[in-house]
Amino acid sequence: MHSLKTFQALASLATTAASALSGDAPIPGNLSFYTPSWPDWDQYVTRWSAYEAPTFSLAFVPKTDKELSQGNMTYLAKGGGHGYSTTLVTDQNVVQINLENFREVTVNPDNTVTVGGGARMLDVVTALYNAGRELTVGSYPCVGATGAMLGGGLGRLQGLHGLMIDALQHVKIALWNGTIIEASEDTNSDLFWGLRGAGHNFGVVIESTYETFPGEDNRHYYADMVFTDDSLEGVLNVYKRLIEDGLDPAASLALSYAFNPQSMNPLFNMNVVYAHNEEKGRALASNFASTSENATHPITRVSVNESYITFAEVPTRGSSDIICQRGHNQDIHPATARQFFDTRAMVNLYESFGSFIQEHPVANGSVLLFEAANPQALLAVPDTSTAFPLRGRYILSSVLSMTWDGDSSTEAIDSWAARARDTLARPEVSGSDRLYVYVNYANGDESLSARYGYEQWRHEKLTGLKQRYDPHGFFNAYHAIPLEMSGWN
Repeated sequence: MHSLKTFQALASLATTAASALSGDAPIPGNLSFYTPSWPDWDQYVTRWSAYEAPTFSLAFVPKTDKELSQGNMTYLAKGGGHGYSTTLVTDQNVVQINLENFREVTVNPDNTVTVGGGARMLDVVTALYNAGRELTVGSYPCVGATGAMLGGGLGRLQGLHGLMIDALQHVKIALWNGTIIEASEDTNSDLFWGLRGAGHNFGVVIESTYETFPGEDNRHYYADMVFTDDSLEGVLNVYKRLIEDGLDPAASLALSYAFNPQSMNPLFNMNVVYAHNEEKGRALASNFASTSENATHPITRVSVNESYITFAEVPTRGSSDIICQRGHNQDIHPATARQFFDTRAMVNLYESFGSFIQEHPVANGSVLLFEAANPQALLAVPDTSTAFPLRGRYILSSVLSMTWDGDSSTEAIDSWAARARDTLARPEVSGSDRLYVYVNYANGDESLSARYGYEQWRHEKLTGLKQRYDPHGFFNAYHAIPLEMSGWN
């Protein structure tokens, strides 16, 4: 997800690579470059989203740090390949750096964990589980761990342990000119600040090291619940009450709106994860049990699938298959809320979503997700200590993730999702005076301030880092920080 150009000319490599584009792969004697005729091209190069996507003329599969510091062409690095933004379309016919050979995850004697730049979430949780440790991780096994971290790193355990960046201790990174440096609180601390929340702008992260936490019993309560349509307002009211009363730090909740292509109707699901205590998890889930028909807003729970799973299973249970399938069109519009989204607006959104998918069934794999966790661990870290701009500014995040194939409905799908996002962002709906989005979910049509924060000091600090570490703007494909202050306008 990170562009890399080396400024020094390596003319012989460029000439050989360019002349090989129509030839066989790999390119002999020139590191690990491969042309589109490579039999494994699609396996290595295809990304999660085909919408507004970059294109590639060569694939570079380095084996060592030294190889990563070579080259003179525009690169876009790929870990899990899930980095989404419509801004990525600016990279056309570039060279993909595939970090498949950097997937090693090592739990160190001091219980820190070192994660290779190409490691997936499943690689991380498996190594931690085997060592009896844990860390905030994402919800899907195939997503690249490093790319997720660079935007902040939300996850099901953030109520306990904060964001992924809050546990980050050390980074090794290749810069635009091929120089490999380290960053931490003690070394290149300015860059370390920027990497935690705006990290896609400065280089290719080769490895990162994190603090980890005791896994206790290494198990987590997990429940998926499905309800009748007329239960939505009741479920929303319970969700709102639980957030306002304060979720336990060990808990996380996720409400999703989806679509049943067989019945051609929308459906909604509530997911509950509770760390290390099955009894408390069941008690939390019981808030969503069926109620009396005489209730003001009755709930009819059609099914509940609950289990007490291992930490290694957390990013695999309930994962939508579409998240780990590559090559579909994906269009995301996020919003955050300082309070629970207005209930009537949420009901209207559900109805609008159902009607829209009925009119455009090609998008029936789309999901609207609303996630919440206790914010206290995020608030325990000073707002100024990292580039992550959302501490104290949200309690609920939404991800309107549209999925489809073909081009016939593209304009309508993007337009509906953008309008829905704008509705959720209204102050009377979200409680926020302006739009704030999590950069890893950002579409690219939002203002830069919505993605990186509205404060002038943030703009000055981020632009200063861009000038120092990416002075030619070579890492500009993903939500680019401007090189000049005027660019924030």
